[in-house]
Parts: sequence; structure tokens; C-alpha cells
Amino acid sequence: MTRFGIHGTTEVAEVAGDAREAALSRTHRIRHRVLGVAITLVALGYAVRLGELQIVEADEHRRAQLEQSAEWEALPAPRGRIMDRRGRVLAAPDTRYQAFLAVDELRLERSAAVEAVAAVVPVPSDRRRAVTEAEGGWSLVASDISDEERVRMQRTIGHGIYFESRAARDYPRSMGRRLIGAVGASGRGGTGLEAALDEWLAGRAGQAEVRFDGRRNTYRPSGGKVIEPVPGHDVVLTIDAELQRIAENELARALTKTGASGGDMVLLDPRTGEVLALASERADGAPDQISALSDPYEPGSTAKPFLLASLLSEGVVDLDEVVDVEGGELRIGSRVIRDVHGYDTLRVREIISKSSNVGAAKLSARLPSAVQHRYLRDFGFGMRTQVGYLAESAGRLSRPESWTSLSPASHAIGYEMSATSLQLAAAYGAIANGGILLKPSLVREVRDASGRVVERFEPQAVRRVIPEHVAAQVRDVLEEVVRDGTGTLARMARFAVAGKTGTARLAVDGRYALGRYRASFVGFAPADDPRIVILTRLEDPKGGVYYGGAIAAPTSQAALEAALAADGVQLDPRLVVSDPRPRPWSDPSRAAEGAERAIFAASGAGGPEEPWGGDLETDGLVPLPDLTGLSVRAAAAQLHGLGLRVAWQGRGVVASQSPPPGSELARGETVVLK
Repeated sequence: MTRFGIHGTTEVAEVAGDAREAALSRTHRIRHRVLGVAITLVALGYAVRLGELQIVEADEHRRAQLEQSAEWEALPAPRGRIMDRRGRVLAAPDTRYQAFLAVDELRLERSAAVEAVAAVVPVPSDRRRAVTEAEGGWSLVASDISDEERVRMQRTIGHGIYFESRAARDYPRSMGRRLIGAVGASGRGGTGLEAALDEWLAGRAGQAEVRFDGRRNTYRPSGGKVIEPVPGHDVVLTIDAELQRIAENELARALTKTGASGGDMVLLDPRTGEVLALASERADGAPDQISALSDPYEPGSTAKPFLLASLLSEGVVDLDEVVDVEGGELRIGSRVIRDVHGYDTLRVREIISKSSNVGAAKLSARLPSAVQHRYLRDFGFGMRTQVGYLAESAGRLSRPESWTSLSPASHAIGYEMSATSLQLAAAYGAIANGGILLKPSLVREVRDASGRVVERFEPQAVRRVIPEHVAAQVRDVLEEVVRDGTGTLARMARFAVAGKTGTARLAVDGRYALGRYRASFVGFAPADDPRIVILTRLEDPKGGVYYGGAIAAPTSQAALEAALAADGVQLDPRLVVSDPRPRPWSDPSRAAEGAERAIFAASGAGGPEEPWGGDLETDGLVPLPDLTGLSVRAAAAQLHGLGLRVAWQGRGVVASQSPPPGSELARGETVVLK
């Protein structure tokens, strides 16, 4: 019995154990199935989400990626050129390049391509690394590449190298740099006309799409968007490059010779107001400072012609009237006015030609202060010329209400007032052109990149200052100054020069310094048909010679002589071309008559300085040579050698002449060449 019980218990236990194992096995299977289902569901969820990311939301994420890795790179616009009046380039864009390697297109190994570039220009290590690690697209490899270097790289590498132009600046001529200025590091105008004309020259920048790789290096993607830049406009100045060179050279020579601390030379066309040359040098001035515009000074005796013009316009003097000049010394209140030469009497015209301070002071008493002030104001003193583009000073001309009893005499001899060199040249231009004050100009026209004129600047008359007949009288007196007066060192053999010298005391810290002066000469030529105004100012010359007639007048003469000898400068009396553009104050029908005509005037000052010598009225007739086939200059030279005038109506070489060859003409008559 007992055994049976034991076996029964064992069997029961075994059955119970099998049941537990079966239950446990079912539990494991259930868990495995649940886990498998869960994993499957998770995987399915990931798959669904991945599908959403790859398909449904792909565009949105692509845009986000581009926003994070894409930028626009500025493409600078080619800067416009600055040219002189005859189209000679003074400042021009100098194209430089950046080189990019399209790594997917290279036929060379990347390292070999980089070394090929490095053999031409230096390649920084970071750019080498960017090329070798790039996953695609373009990689910048070199900058500031010249055109010659670009060609060498292209030949060596071939496919896979691309170049992008970059605007730089080139100044092919050494002259006019102070006036033209420079471009700053940003590519915009920094100083001078480069800054003043920047709105026209700069153009409009473009854009190029670039990408960032994983290392934040930029590259150009294939098919990336590019907005091309718009080139800047070309600006044509009134400046003549050759005259500017001459002005700068002669001014520098005068400063060296006289030891002056600075000075100006201005050349201006009195018929249009166009500035032909503007040279300034100051030992203590900023490198980009143009003292002819910014530094006003007391003009001294060069202001006397404006007193004469005022007196003649008011009808209170006659040129041949005799004036007691007190032996060269006149006391007005506490002040004594002295002349260099002690004359007893002088005619009114001689007061100017001999530069009598006493005579000018006495004549100024004939004008009310308000009238004297009004004429000076009308000639442009005390106000900016509005030449534009560059900073300029207005000078100083106080209101007549503030004048003292000494002021009329002071203004008559060029003190108690100040003017810039450009103001003074423009005022003489009014005397030269018949009494009209013109607005000086530095820009003739603006052209777009295709050469089309988009803006042209015509001469602008400011006002009539004096009657035409008065201007003619003053011109005659100024011609006497150069022929027989204080400006004889400005005389020229081939034509008459008119002008006035000035020697003014130099003020330092508000007081006139002992033994320090300013020498100047202002004039125009030819005297009977002025084509050019010239002003020379020398500041504080050393060595004991400081009179305007001794140093400024010969400097002006040397500049005119150099201009006559220069190629392409139409100032030679044998080759002076009329400006065909009508003047705003002239009769348009009369202006049109000379539109295609050039006049060559060889009217000298008379006497032994004429190129042919002798007296025109008594030398008889001269036979006219055959001039056909000669150049205009050669033909004009022959005719002027005979004492004849020339009118040119045509182009190129001489095809015909009137009168015909063999005709006998009196010296001074005109020959028409066609």
C-alpha cells in the first residue's frame, strides 16, 4: 500500500510539472509573438515615417536644407571708365579673376589640378584642403588672377576649371591722380572724382548662388542661379590729359625752382567754362586735397581788372584820363599804400598795366561801396562756383555794411577778400568771353557701357557781369600789361597774351608775415580771340624773387608754349578748332555758322616778336605756295611763316586752297584751306 501511494504521488508531481512547463512555454510563445508584433509595428512605423520624410515631406526638407546651406554671393559690377575730353582713358576697370575647380568635371587628379594652379599663383592650405575634401560642385582655389595667369591655368588644366571676373582699377596715366582720386577697399569711390562720380561709375552688383559643404566651405552648384551685374557708366571729363600733364609738370618745375611751398595752375576755356586742367600741390596739404578749389587766398593785384571793369561799366573813368598817383605813396587814415615804382602821374590804363596800388585806391573812391561790392559779387567772388563733384570754398567777400573807410581801397588791390584759384580763373573768363560769367564744369558727358550718351552737360551762363564793349576795353588793357607792363615775361612770339600779375603779402596766424608773399599771374590767349584762360599761383616762394611778374608769369608762358608744342592739343594759333556747340547766350543761327569750321589765328603782339618780323603794312605782297597734299599743321606753318592767316574747312590733308597757288596776298590776309 505504501509503495502504491508513493508511485501515485510521483506521477501526480510529474503531471503537474509538465503542466507548468507547458504553461510557461505558452507564455514564452505569447511573449515572443507580442514582441515580434511590437517590433514589426515599430519597424513599420519607422518605414512609414521614413516614407513620409523621403516622399511626402521631401520638398519641404529640401528647402530647409537649402536654407541652411545656401547663400547669395555678390558679383561686383565692372566700374565705369573716367576719360578725358578726347577719349583718353584716365581710370579704367582692370579685370581680375577668381578660379574655381569643378571637382566632378576634372580630368586630372584633384591634387594635380591644385598643383597646376599653385604653379601659377599661390594657393593657401585651406583652399587646397577644401578642394581635396569637396564632395562635388565648385571650390574656390585662387583669387586676384590676371588675364595672362588665367590663360596659363586654362591651358594646363583644361576641363573642370572655371573663372569669375572681379572688378579692379587701373590708372594708365600718371597725371591727374590728385584730381581723379582712388577707389577704396570696398570697390566704391574713395577720394577725388572717383568718389564724387561714384553714383555714375559704380554700376549695380549682381548675385550668384553658392552652397556650404559640411565644413562650411562654399562652392558653386552646377546649374546655380546667377544674376549678372550691370556695368557702371563711363564719364567723360572736360579735362585734357595732355594739358593736365603740362600743368602738373610746369607747376612742379616752378615749385622746385622757386622753393614755393605750394601752388595751383588752372587752364579753362572761357567760351564754355570747361576746366581743361586743374593742378594743385601743397607741401602741408592732404594727398587728395585740391587747393585750387579748397584754399581761398587774397588775390592782390590780379583783382585790379575787376575794379577797372566796374569803373568803365559805371562810366566814371576814361582809359586815357591822367591820374595823380602821388609819387607812389598814399596815406588813407592810419594806413599807407605804396607802389613798387614811384610814378607821379599815370593814365587809367597804365594804373593797371604798371600795377599802381595808389592809382587803384584813388579810383576806388569813385564807386559807392555797395556798387563796388555788387560787381565783385557778380564776378563770382564770395560764392562757390558750383563746379560740382568736389568740395570747394566760397572764399570771402564781406557785405558792404561791414566795410570800413579803408575797405574800398583794400578791395581795389585785392585785400580784405579771398578767392580760390578756380573762382579767379572763372572771373577772368568773363572778361575774356565778352562779359558773361560761366559756371565752370568738369564733366562733359556720361555714357552707358555701350557708348550711348545718357547725359550731356552744356555750357551754363550764370549772368552778364559787364557790357561786351567794356570787356573788350579791359582785354586791351590786359594785353598792355603783358606787352609793356608787369607781365612781359608771359609774352609769346606767335600771338598776344593778355593778363595781370599779382604779388600779395602772405598772412600767417591772422597777421601778415614779414618777407613772405604769394605770386600769381592770370591771363588768357590769344588776346583778340581768347581760347584759354591760365592761372598760376605760387605760395611763399623763397630766394628773394617773389614778384608775380618774375616767377608766375614765365611759368604761365612755359605752360602755354608746351601746350602749343603738344600733339593733339588744339590750342596752337595754327590749329585752334572752334567749339561747334552753341553758347546759351549766343544767337543759335550764328553759332551754327562755325559748326564745321576751324580758325587759325596768328595774330601776335606786334613788333619784332612776330614770327615773320617787320611791319605788316609796308612789307608788300607775298606769293602763295601750293599747299595741296600737305597736312593741316604743315600747311598752316608755311602760311604763318609768310605772315598769313588760315581758315580750315575740312578734314585730313589739304585738297584745295583759296586763293589758288601763285596768288599774291598782303601779310595778314586769310587763306582758306579745304
